[in-house]
Amino acid sequence: MDDFSALTDGERTVLDGLCRRGVRFMLVGLSAAVLQGANTATRDIDIWFEDTSDLRIGEAVREANGIWVSGSFGMRPPQIGGDAIGDRLDVVTHMHGLGTFQEELPNATVVEVDGIFLQVLKLERIIASKRAAGRKKDLAVIPALEEALAALDDTPATKDDG
Repeated sequence: MDDFSALTDGERTVLDGLCRRGVRFMLVGLSAAVLQGANTATRDIDIWFEDTSDLRIGEAVREANGIWVSGSFGMRPPQIGGDAIGDRLDVVTHMHGLGTFQEELPNATVVEVDGIFLQVLKLERIIASKRAAGRKKDLAVIPALEEALAALDDTPATKDDG
């Protein structure tokens, strides 16, 4: 089990590079929910940046021999890609039903993934966003997210606090 890695080498290099450079970002969506124990799956790792025009994002992506399209030109949405990185890193520019990045950052928790400490949007905010989006695929995962949230709320540390 020690050889298991949640991230590819390219993904790990990008995320570690973002953290080392002090880029403000958080993981959101189902990838963030899975990291908090939700019994669901997703192919993508959704990343929400405070500022997609931050030049340090491109530096971190290039460190992994990837390509960064900031979307600053208005023609394409922001994208991270390249053969060394793959196509699982999706840039999110808006979370339905939530505030701005700055307003939601206090609603993040830190989770260690492959030795990298990442800001991850808390389950209750992911649930709020899925409800607000209202798409069938978003509504379908809410029971699994609520079950994971209930399990987190039912931990011994939480019981002892109250």
